[in-house]
Amino acid sequence: YGFVSFFIGVALPFLSSLAGLLGGLTFPATFAYPYFMWVLIKKPTKYSFNRYFNWILGWLGIAFGVAFSIGGIWSMVNDGLKLKFFKPPN
Repeated sequence: YGFVSFFIGVALPFLSSLAGLLGGLTFPATFAYPYFMWVLIKKPTKYSFNRYFNWILGWLGIAFGVAFSIGGIWSMVNDGLKLKFFKPPN
C-alpha cells in the first residue's frame, strides 16, 4: 500500500488539483445514498419524523456534493491543471 501510494504521488502530482472534484463526486456515496437506502429499505410511515429527516439529510448530502464539485471545477479553472508526470512540485 505504501509503495502504491508513493508511486501515485510521484507519478501523478497533479491529483491534488483534482481532489475537490473527485471529493465532490464521491461525497454523495457516503453522505446521501445511505439515507435514501434507509427510507427504501425500512419504509417508515408516510408522515413520520424519521422519513422526513432522512430525506432532508439525503438531499443535503446531494447539495453538498454538487457544491463541492462546482468548487473543484472552479478551482481548476482559476488555477489551471498543470500536468507533469514524474516531476513533483517544488
